[in-house]
Amino acid sequence: MPAGSKHKEFAQKEQMRKIYLVVTFLVLVLIVAAVSYVLVTNPLTPSSSENNGDLPSTNVLNAALIDALYSTLPDDEFTDSLKETLETAGFEVDVFQGTEVTVDFLKNVPSGYDLIVLRMHSALHYDDLYLFTGEPYSVNKYTDEQYFRLVKEAYATDNSDAVFAVNWGFVKRCMAEKFNDTLIVMMGCDGTSDSTLIDEFLNQDAVGYISWDGPVSIGHSDSATLQLVKCLYLDELSVRDAIQNTNLQMGADPEWGSYLEYYIP
Repeated sequence: MPAGSKHKEFAQKEQMRKIYLVVTFLVLVLIVAAVSYVLVTNPLTPSSSENNGDLPSTNVLNAALIDALYSTLPDDEFTDSLKETLETAGFEVDVFQGTEVTVDFLKNVPSGYDLIVLRMHSALHYDDLYLFTGEPYSVNKYTDEQYFRLVKEAYATDNSDAVFAVNWGFVKRCMAEKFNDTLIVMMGCDGTSDSTLIDEFLNQDAVGYISWDGPVSIGHSDSATLQLVKCLYLDELSVRDAIQNTNLQMGADPEWGSYLEYYIP
């Protein structure tokens, strides 16, 4: 075969190879475009415009009632009403009661709750607010925590048996990373009187903290908390509006004159 013919044949093959590569590239582009269109219009997992591109929301909310008062001041009507309201609003609700609410329990309370309701006695000791557990006090237990003044013995009344109570230092050192995106409702007395405790909850990325500005009776706190939860999760009011509505509807504590207050980051 003449040399010129070989050169012409080679050029034709080279041209066909280039055409094949271009066609192959265009086919791949069309396939990628088609797959992208399908994924955008029919996502494999549910998405929500509210999660700003984060992992898809499952729309499952979680709440915990931590009721250290249950052993001495049980209120099943309160518990049932709280659960019913929250479950109607789409929550899964965990209930922890009485002597189940120990110092160790608080150390190991699961994270990931959207709402935590603390039905506890609380009292100021100097400037620190202590939250009462349901665990009987023992001088020989939690010795390190007692030494570092994270826990102490506490009495609800002059005639009460002593229980362990925890303060802001305990929350900081023993409950770290428990409150990310959690709303805290603290039902005990003087709940907003210790700014250090409030700051600690908010520093751990709680979305808000709600409690009383002075002493409060258990009955009034139970009733007001039910109204508050209804306003928040059934009426879907903001925290500010829910607090205003609750204080307006329930009034001040009839004995102590206390009102609910709220703090947000």
